Amino acid sequence: MRACRKALGEFLPAIDGVVISHLHSDHIHYSSLRVLEDCRVPIYVYEKEIRHLASRHFRQSPFLDLKIRPFFDRPFLIGDFSIHPFRVPHDGLRQTFGFEISVSQKGGRKKVVVATDFWDWRGIPGWFENADFIYVEANHDPELLRANPNPRSHFHLSNEKCGRLLCQALRESKNLPCGVMLGHLSEVRNRPKLARQTVLEMLDGNLYHDIALHIAPRYEPSEAFQIL
Repeated sequence: MRACRKALGEFLPAIDGVVISHLHSDHIHYSSLRVLEDCRVPIYVYEKEIRHLASRHFRQSPFLDLKIRPFFDRPFLIGDFSIHPFRVPHDGLRQTFGFEISVSQKGGRKKVVVATDFWDWRGIPGWFENADFIYVEANHDPELLRANPNPRSHFHLSNEKCGRLLCQALRESKNLPCGVMLGHLSEVRNRPKLARQTVLEMLDGNLYHDIALHIAPRYEPSEAFQIL
């Protein structure tokens, strides 16, 4: 819990809400819930999953002051941001969502897309079209997965499939993103350099070599990106 509070500390005063993509413990767990409760930060959970939250993460200690807000299969607002959830196929047990996040600025409307924890990218690229910034999963390398088997990895997007998704979305985009960040890399079945190289080669092969490609840090916040 101390490490969680330290990682979030400088951001907590400015957070209007935290949106939960799904209830797996690598995305939300007891310590983070306790910190968010202590700091009075609302969490937004898919309405049909709220009843599962207690059984998975509350243990024997109730969260008496946790601010839980439901979201549904339609856009909702947090502060100035409009958030449009979209379903992604994961393990079939828990509902899992990606998010299109948009905000109006003087120069027009800006769009960020965030999506991890899915294995089938077909039907999803449309959400990534004309994004100003993209955060997407590049979970594993198939050869490293064969050397280090893990059945759950098959519920995640490989480096190559991530590249295919991006190329498909960019082909249909009128405007290209200022940057793409690869996240949710497996510590055992992937390498930052390998993920970056695989996706870059696919982008370069489709003439998208001007797009800045970043790798999300594993244990700390990334650098800040300004989307103009």
